[in-house]
Amino acid sequence: MQDSEAGTGGTARAVRRFAAPDIGSSLGALGTQRIIAIGFTMVLVLMLMLTGLGLSHMATIKVRMVNLVTESNVKTESVFQMRSLSRERFASLSQMVVLHDPFERDEEYMRFQAQAAKFVRARDRLLGLGMSPEEQAIWGRARELIQRDELLHAKVIELAMADRGEAALGILLRDVRPVENRLLEVFNEMVEQYRRLNRQSLHESEIDYRDAAAYMLGLAALALAMGLVIAWLVILRSRHAESKLSQQTEIAVATAAQLSWAASHDSLTGLANRREMRRRLNELVGETRAQGAHHVLLYIDLDKFKRINDSCGHFAGDEVLRQVAGLFMRHVRSGDLVARLGGDEFCIGLANCGYDKACQIAEAIRDDVEQYRFVWEDKVFQVGTSIGLVRLDPAMDADKTLQAADVACYRAKERGRNQVCVFG
Repeated sequence: MQDSEAGTGGTARAVRRFAAPDIGSSLGALGTQRIIAIGFTMVLVLMLMLTGLGLSHMATIKVRMVNLVTESNVKTESVFQMRSLSRERFASLSQMVVLHDPFERDEEYMRFQAQAAKFVRARDRLLGLGMSPEEQAIWGRARELIQRDELLHAKVIELAMADRGEAALGILLRDVRPVENRLLEVFNEMVEQYRRLNRQSLHESEIDYRDAAAYMLGLAALALAMGLVIAWLVILRSRHAESKLSQQTEIAVATAAQLSWAASHDSLTGLANRREMRRRLNELVGETRAQGAHHVLLYIDLDKFKRINDSCGHFAGDEVLRQVAGLFMRHVRSGDLVARLGGDEFCIGLANCGYDKACQIAEAIRDDVEQYRFVWEDKVFQVGTSIGLVRLDPAMDADKTLQAADVACYRAKERGRNQVCVFG
């Protein structure tokens, strides 16, 4: 009995010994399938999260970039328009002061009022977009200058309408012009601030791209830990997402390059803008002081340009500016500076150029523009140039040099337009 029980017990233990692995294998297979199913589900979830986050980040960055560029362009254009209208209104005041015919003076006054209405619309468009505290601080200074300018304008108009031209001219040159110059500086400061905001937003967008890439790579690494097969699927998806990120990064780099170019060039003519002009002019002044180099600056203001804008519209005026910019480029070298200051005003910096040669170039430019004819539909227009010429002096900084060229240009206009006037 003992042997029988012992044999029976041994057989039972053997059965249990062989049966246990079978049950364990079944349980192990079931657990593996469950782990694979759970892991695959997690991979799918991770992939969905990876794709969703990537697309969401891309969409967010794209929307932010579009909104930033659009808002910045509208604000910059509004400030440029206000700045241009300020100069035009000053010119209208100057005309009202020197005109003796009451009818012509009234006509100029109506033009001045139309410019004021455009200025108000540009201001309202700028304010309608909202302002940050930094913008509000700058705008507060601009608003004070505008209010002071309006009071002075009213006084000049009152004297001009009363045929007191000399008194009106005295106020215009003594009081109005300094206020106008300070207002233009504030407008330039606003434009520079918008450019700084653009650069800051681009930097933040690049950080967002890096964060998105890092987060997505972390999810991919977690999926790789779940197995070779699952990792293979995750890698395929991750590569696909990385390809999209690479494309978006290339687009962002290209956009940054375009914004960098736009920050230093005039979008209408392709010439250097006022900011780039000031930077290059500072370099030329530095060379004059350090090396005794001979440089010359030309300040060019188009004559009879407003007549084209009034007759044919701003599209025609823009085309004139583009074509005249092309005429300027025919008379300069690759190392010279050609810039549009705004409106119909330009600057040309002739590097390493003697006085006599600079005068010849200025006369050639004036003659070339005088011979130029602009055709729009069935109308033909002629424009001219009033050019102020100044030699760079080590004793004068960039601002004084530019102011001297502007004064010479203004004298050229006073002396009948379409001529070259040398400062000093």
